[in-house]
Amino acid sequence: MSKSVYVAGSFKNLEKMQAIRETLLNAGIETTISESLQINGIDGCLQRIREADITYILNFGGYVGKSVAMDIGYALGIGKPVYALEPIQDPDITHLLTCVFTPDEVIAELGKNSKN
Repeated sequence: MSKSVYVAGSFKNLEKMQAIRETLLNAGIETTISESLQINGIDGCLQRIREADITYILNFGGYVGKSVAMDIGYALGIGKPVYALEPIQDPDITHLLTCVFTPDEVIAELGKNSKN
């Protein structure tokens, strides 16, 4: 069974996030992403986290803003693994991550797990 991924990150990097979403989709991984100005705002993000198997933080340069920090906390609070593209600048958050993976590593990891 295929795992699903919710992609979160700063909207200032939305184009990069969308490109990584496409990479994951092209690898056969169900992937959702938040869009700026979505109708249901943060509630939509939280629903996507609940529905996904993994939350993948696209924190280019290690940056995590308040909303993404909340996404991380929510995912962890409901027992979902959190992957990140890079270590988070705040060491109090970085140690909570399940792993730090490139998109290719996420694809390999999820492909490995779906065969079990």
